Amino acid sequence: MSTVSELHQFSGSTLFQYLRSALDETYPTLTSNKDGVWQDIVNKANLVSLPAKTKLLNPETPCMQFMLLIEGCVRVFQQTPNDREVTLYRTHGGDLCVLSINGLMKNQKFGAFAEAETAITALALDREQFMHAMATYEPFREFVLISLTDRFNDVLELIEETVFESLDTRLVCKLAQLAKETHSDTLHITHQELARETGSSREVISRLLKGLEKQGCIELGRGVIHVRI
Repeated sequence: MSTVSELHQFSGSTLFQYLRSALDETYPTLTSNKDGVWQDIVNKANLVSLPAKTKLLNPETPCMQFMLLIEGCVRVFQQTPNDREVTLYRTHGGDLCVLSINGLMKNQKFGAFAEAETAITALALDREQFMHAMATYEPFREFVLISLTDRFNDVLELIEETVFESLDTRLVCKLAQLAKETHSDTLHITHQELARETGSSREVISRLLKGLEKQGCIELGRGVIHVRI
């Protein structure tokens, strides 16, 4: 993913020392074999730090860098012609962005929007470094291939939900998923944000939420939804 002017960069042995514990925690399969190849990959990379809401990429942006996300969350999404947003997936610490992989390997544009939902810290490899890691470091190559397979299955599930499940069913599932992910029955999310998650409009989501409230499934507040499912 691309960096912007606000990022802070570090390199060389200082970077490797700073990142060692963080990488061990977030990418254990990559750092379990601490040989010279992996150390060389890390030493030549950049540590990037970006604030929340940073616009990282858009569909026409050439994919120039690959991020190993250490902290934070990046949302990858598409926009419909009427400006509705549909979340494709999120990348957290320990995950890989598959569209970045595709863009780097094929040397093409990103094809979607990417935004930092929170402040993020990541190890960034340029295209040459990424291809070198793929060719020389087997744990990295295996992790990339497994991540591609897992994300492909996630996208298939998203398509299945969108095509075959009703919007109200998808909305209930999304609320339950968010409650599980946050370990809380109180969700700090707006109707517009839920519309973005489900590929719908705010008006439709508000109507469905009011229906769920009447059924006793949720309790609505200002910018808050209390889940009773």
